[in-house]
Amino acid sequence: MSAVRRLRDLWAGWALRLRGETLLVLLARLTNAGAGTVLVILTARHLGPSGRGEIAVAFTLAWATTNVASLGTQTSGRISLLRPDSTITAHDVVSLTAALVPLQLLLSTVAVTVLSAISFHWSSSFIIATVALSMATMVFHSAVCLMYGLRRYGEVLIAEGSLAVLQIGLLAGLFWGDRLTSTSAVTVMVVGPALGAIWLVGRSGGLHHTGTNRDRSSWRTLLVDGLSPMAGDISLFLALRLNRLVVAVYAGTHSLGLFTVALALPETLRVLPKAVGQVVADRVRSGIDPIAVAQRHLRVFVVGHGLVLAVATAVGWVLLPVIFGEGFADARDVLALVTAAEFVLVIHLMCQALLVGFGRPKGIGLPQVVGAVVMVVFDLVMIPVWGIRGAAWACLFGFAVLAATSRVWTNRELQRIDP
Repeated sequence: MSAVRRLRDLWAGWALRLRGETLLVLLARLTNAGAGTVLVILTARHLGPSGRGEIAVAFTLAWATTNVASLGTQTSGRISLLRPDSTITAHDVVSLTAALVPLQLLLSTVAVTVLSAISFHWSSSFIIATVALSMATMVFHSAVCLMYGLRRYGEVLIAEGSLAVLQIGLLAGLFWGDRLTSTSAVTVMVVGPALGAIWLVGRSGGLHHTGTNRDRSSWRTLLVDGLSPMAGDISLFLALRLNRLVVAVYAGTHSLGLFTVALALPETLRVLPKAVGQVVADRVRSGIDPIAVAQRHLRVFVVGHGLVLAVATAVGWVLLPVIFGEGFADARDVLALVTAAEFVLVIHLMCQALLVGFGRPKGIGLPQVVGAVVMVVFDLVMIPVWGIRGAAWACLFGFAVLAATSRVWTNRELQRIDP
């Protein structure tokens, strides 16, 4: 009874506002994940592992180029807007994002064209759709970060919900009309984010220029503060997504399709730690919660999320071939491994929330850089030899190094703060 009472007291200690904000962010992320899950299920059942693998490569390239072309300004902009004493405005962030859009167009065009020429031999329509997906991914993610910096979580939820309904409706129409292909599926996932970005930017007030000659100085501040987050974003991408490209190149899109389906469950549940971590980071960066309160919230969450992952693994092992089809039954071979790796990754995500909340902008990216280097080595060594099983073990070992580095570095950064 005493243990139950302690858990109840800990839960009751969470601020009501924290619960409400977390719920809004969680619902927004869940709607986004829901649309993504429908995409995975429909394309997996209709196109098989190879078609599913092609779509996974398209999304991997979209996020790869987004992490580079944004130059870390999505994170630096959000942090600057959250600081009570900041002179950065929503217009500064929006105008800088618009200036970086041509860079994203160039990077995505080159990346998709080169990979198609040397390995995948895609059609011109699929290349165009993938480039468009990269553009839409960048502008929508930038708009969402902008609104989170303004702590307008409800409007993000409205945008994510509307996008989910639109995308699911279009995907279902293509599926029932027997017109669902890799190209049409990617195209559908372009329309929603593009429209959502336009609506969010309009709602943010970032289109209204209130200053005179502040843009360039503000841009310089955002770009300098974005260097470490950019290194962290690129490194985290390498840690989380590079294995998809390596599997596709060495084992083929069929094996990649199996691997992405195994990852679907733990990656969908990743919305939980991201939502909690984000709200905790926003509250501490805004000066609302002290270190001790934030750490207590995160410790309670890690324990609870571990239990959720354990139950989900058991259920997923049974239902995976039922939901995705018997052609994906082999994905169960790595399901337990990738879910265990996901639990280890949660430790890093919670440490990252503390860094974003309390740490210096230039100290945010270092743990991810270290983890990415280790992860890249594991991917390149293990995947060519053991295929998707090697990719799963690489996730577990790499995330363990990432989590350990994050823990050590976060403790170091927090010790710099006067109690």
